[in-house]
Amino acid sequence: MGGRGAYPKVPKGYEAARTHPIFPLLIEMILITDAKEQVIMETIGIVTAMSQECDAVLRLIEHRNCSDLGPYRCYRFRILQRNCWLLTSGMGIRRAAQATRTLVESANPTLLISVGIAGAVEADLEIGDVIVSKDSSLLGKDGLPGPLQPLARLSEAAWQAAERALQRSGANLFLGSAVTTHGGQLVQPQPAQLTHPILEMETTGIAGVAAEKGLPLLSLRAISDGPRAPIPFDLEKMMDEQDNLRSGEILKTIIAHPQMLPGLVRMGRNSRKAADAAALALVAALSQPGTVITP
Repeated sequence: MGGRGAYPKVPKGYEAARTHPIFPLLIEMILITDAKEQVIMETIGIVTAMSQECDAVLRLIEHRNCSDLGPYRCYRFRILQRNCWLLTSGMGIRRAAQATRTLVESANPTLLISVGIAGAVEADLEIGDVIVSKDSSLLGKDGLPGPLQPLARLSEAAWQAAERALQRSGANLFLGSAVTTHGGQLVQPQPAQLTHPILEMETTGIAGVAAEKGLPLLSLRAISDGPRAPIPFDLEKMMDEQDNLRSGEILKTIIAHPQMLPGLVRMGRNSRKAADAAALALVAALSQPGTVITP
């Protein structure tokens, strides 16, 4: 025996160890540690619309696994104590909702994140600026956004982490409003509650599934076009009723209007910059140890 409080030397062999007085304490400590790790682990479902947006995220992730999730290619990776599932839905409300439903049923996430690019409604945002949408709405045929649906917001720690990462690349982080469209780019004047409105094509679909499942939805969208760098064609006219791009119509338009080519090159460059910015904000927010969203 040693001094006061010391345990006798553990005999060699598993059976002998089981009879040692410290054995139950060690087992209890292991169980408590394991339970704590399980409590702090969380699963996050991330939805992008296009492969360009997904690839931008993957460029920042060193280790990941890839598998099929129904008709979708799903990438799984871990950031700190967060298990992340990333898939690409395709463009449009319907595809976004279908992909999100598949993701939720397979991964059982505690948080959904919509990440990608968007268009600015006003000229106050730069290419690559990232908008955290505090709410979302569906753009009506009259050009007016419908009822606003609240979305999750970044926690202070996550906001600061994303903001620092973006500022190093010359971009900024803003709080705004996501307006989901079927390709329409015209928004009529709207009351002041629409701050930094952006146009995109998926958030309402994802939000519907999130609301149905009782999950918070965070939207991170980076600016790829806007009044100062417009899309060089009428996007709505290039979409069919199923939100498919009419590639034939786009090709005919380019042939008829070759002066569009510089604008298309600019659009491609800006889209890449925006996708990279959105991915940077996402990974920075997930890489800080605090909570991702406000309670």
